[in-house]
Amino acid sequence: ERKWIVTGVDRTHPGVEHYVLDVGIPEVAEYFSQILAEFVKKYPSIDAVQWDDYLGYHAELPGKIDRSAQLTNFVQKMITAMKQANPKVSFDICHHNPYWAKRYFAADWQTWDIDRVFIQVYGRENFDKELAYVKQHDGIAITERQFEQLEGLVNDPQIENILIFPLSGKPEEIAAKVHQLTTNKQ
Repeated sequence: ERKWIVTGVDRTHPGVEHYVLDVGIPEVAEYFSQILAEFVKKYPSIDAVQWDDYLGYHAELPGKIDRSAQLTNFVQKMITAMKQANPKVSFDICHHNPYWAKRYFAADWQTWDIDRVFIQVYGRENFDKELAYVKQHDGIAITERQFEQLEGLVNDPQIENILIFPLSGKPEEIAAKVHQLTTNKQ
């Protein structure tokens, strides 16, 4: 009997134990594909399904297995299942730049044939460097910690879209703040 779980540590929140379903196991991949297909059938008017950087394996997972190929295979199967169920839905990801995604998450997303890519830029220290990647793709993903950058992002014609993830867990408050910040500047 194969176990469905790969044990690891979530580096987004250091020290928090979590479990990752091993998408290299065909039954796990099929389970996810079925859920995704069911979701886009049940909600036919949604625009997109967006996957976060958790769509990947963290480099510090036990073992030295290169999981890039199996993750790519998994994502391509999910996209196929989703598009067969509802071809109008966009398959999007919000992930790190290509180098970091592949190196630290085994996520070679440039080979996945995804519809839209939003580059995560959650830190201040590399914000300007990451903008080069953002401008090559469909947009940027920030948190409320980067609100001081919002005006520049909104006014930059090379940035197509901005996703804001409310780390506070209060999306309504963050949406109101975004509205306030963007309407007061016009």
